[in-house]
Amino acid sequence: MTETGGPSALAKAEPLKLEQVGQEIAVRAGTCIVRQGEPPNYFYVVKSGKLRVFRETPDGIRTELTELGPGDYFGEVALVTGQARTASVEAVEDSHLIQVSKEEFDWVLDHNPQLARHIIQQLSHWLLTGDRRLEREVVHQVKLRQISWFDYFLILGLSIFFALVFNLYNDNQIPLIHGWGEAPQVTTISLDQALEAYRNHRAVFVDARKSSYYEQRHIKGAVNLPAVFFELMYPMFQFTLEQKEGLKGKPLIIYGGNISRRFDIELAQALKDKGFDQVMVLAEYKAWPHVFPLEGSPAKKPPSMPLGLAGLLEWLPVSIFLLMLIPAVRRSPYLSVACRILLGIIFIQFALSKIMRPAVFALNVVDYGMMPSWAVNLWALVLPWAELLSGLFLMLGIRTRAAATLIGGMNVIFILGLVNALYYNLPINCGCVGETGEPVNWWKVLKNAGMLVMALQIFLYDRIFVLDRGGFIWRERKI
Repeated sequence: MTETGGPSALAKAEPLKLEQVGQEIAVRAGTCIVRQGEPPNYFYVVKSGKLRVFRETPDGIRTELTELGPGDYFGEVALVTGQARTASVEAVEDSHLIQVSKEEFDWVLDHNPQLARHIIQQLSHWLLTGDRRLEREVVHQVKLRQISWFDYFLILGLSIFFALVFNLYNDNQIPLIHGWGEAPQVTTISLDQALEAYRNHRAVFVDARKSSYYEQRHIKGAVNLPAVFFELMYPMFQFTLEQKEGLKGKPLIIYGGNISRRFDIELAQALKDKGFDQVMVLAEYKAWPHVFPLEGSPAKKPPSMPLGLAGLLEWLPVSIFLLMLIPAVRRSPYLSVACRILLGIIFIQFALSKIMRPAVFALNVVDYGMMPSWAVNLWALVLPWAELLSGLFLMLGIRTRAAATLIGGMNVIFILGLVNALYYNLPINCGCVGETGEPVNWWKVLKNAGMLVMALQIFLYDRIFVLDRGGFIWRERKI
């Protein structure tokens, strides 16, 4: 129940003149006449001016309830119930009020049943109005917290649309599915047959992976020819075959592919195009480290490349862990706005370089060894646009809960990829911005965990400066 009063019908409802029992006071603009939580002492009638009625929570969130003008009154609820003031009232402009003490107010009611009946009717009206307003607010909050599939279809649908259209006109265009429509004429060889050829020195084993993988671990005696640098490295490979005794003319067995089978099949096809007739690909691509003699050296950390502004901002989510320990801050909608802006900047900057050169990002995806060949290019095309649109939606306040969910899901996938790379000690960069990136380490995992926490905070507490189903909310809704 608020401290607001009724219409100017008060003068008609009571034959007694309040001026006879109260006193007129003048208040200047900005003066707080009654304060929420104070004991009730007076009843007030507005003669002139304008007043504002509001409530304020302990953590400083202010909700404006209504404005009062000439003929309106306030303070009767606290006097009737004997409870503390339920709202604060301050003067918006210079005003004149009639101030009636509690004793005088009781005397007026005792001698004016018509006024008492009017106030009871007014209290009943406020109760019904408050119930309806509370119901509308609860319905609004329920709708606001509902997750519509449309929100996800909107962001993901736009991501797919822009990815396909942009790739169509991009100078660095890549096929939607790598090798789709092509029938590579490569022969496979079983693990047992390859092992027998190795023991009898009847074949040359060629590692198709990047040099960092090869140096870390490879089949003893194998030659490295990275498929991604084929044209650059082929002359050296040809020279090695010609100079090394016993290698010339032998069949070539290609190995090194992961679940995407990207490198070994590509290399085999490229060597066949160069005129090598006896080229085979190891069928069981995961089995060679467990069967063949191996050699190599401890993995070297790849060089760290600066990520620019986004790389610096990535450290800020780590501090969010500390802020989340403060309950009032943890639930603050203003923290949600800060998280939205920060995540938006990070994901937009990371997305732009990937969009311009999807082939480079596709190779970074292959390096993690977690995705089949048919999905790599689609992922490399669509994911950057999902990052870009989700970041823009967060910064603009559009469908923020859906955008935060998608960004949180992306961070979960990134964390799984990073942990997998750490578990298998893969010598790779994170691939955050094209060819550049930071080495995969636990600090990188912590940064992504911080961004995941930020997305969760947005999902739970974001409710200002947003465009939702109820329209644009510039500040806390009036209740």
